[in-house]
Amino acid sequence: MTHPLRLLVEEALAFLFPDRCTGCGRRGSLFCPTCRAQVRSLPTEVGNGSFDLDDIAASFAFEGPLREAIHALKYGRIRRVAPILGGLLATSEVAHSLPADALVPVPLHPRRLHERGFNQSELLAHHLAQARGLPLLTDVLVRQRDTVHQVRLDAHARRENVQGAFGWQHAVPPPARVLLIDDVLTTGATFGACALALRDAGAQEVRALALARSYHHLPPTPPAGREPRSPPCRGRRETRSESSGRSGCGAGGATSGHRQTGE
Repeated sequence: MTHPLRLLVEEALAFLFPDRCTGCGRRGSLFCPTCRAQVRSLPTEVGNGSFDLDDIAASFAFEGPLREAIHALKYGRIRRVAPILGGLLATSEVAHSLPADALVPVPLHPRRLHERGFNQSELLAHHLAQARGLPLLTDVLVRQRDTVHQVRLDAHARRENVQGAFGWQHAVPPPARVLLIDDVLTTGATFGACALALRDAGAQEVRALALARSYHHLPPTPPAGREPRSPPCRGRRETRSESSGRSGCGAGGATSGHRQTGE
């Protein structure tokens, strides 16, 4: 089924069967105001790069209704929730703080793309590209090797799983500054493997942004009116931003909960 036909069928079904919230199941909309209010923004600072990345960040915590909505998009194949999630990404402060000449979504292997019918990262990136007025480059960074699902793998296994899995497939090299987009950030391994392929093709700076960050231990939600506290600098020099007034770590230290060591 082609994408326009699929969208037409989805709209017809939505008319016959009213939408249910992908976060809580209530009738009325795909992501109700109650669930939207529970989406937890992460600190706007970005982490120092690792795995060939200059910076890496995520906009929201992968928990609660947002996790359910992302699963509905990826595994339930409810494509109509993509504009809602893409809109969330496009309105987050950190999504506009990362310098870029173009956006590149993390690609799916052709087999998985055929099964799902769409690349969720590309759908999310589309909305951010429009909001920032940047080109969205698709079908140029490719997943040239099919990999197993990362969900049950530890950090080391994730890095091995995606090593050499991506390649630049275009006669024209990538722009100097690339911003990679994905739906969920866990350890950063997938972003790192993509960054290596982009640098090998000629990119000078590669940054990464995910809609949501999956934590094993999320920092507690601060009381109303209080700023979230950043992790300690672990022995490195602490600095304070004059523009934001927030503290962070000096060169080589983790500036926020966004710092990752693999995806």
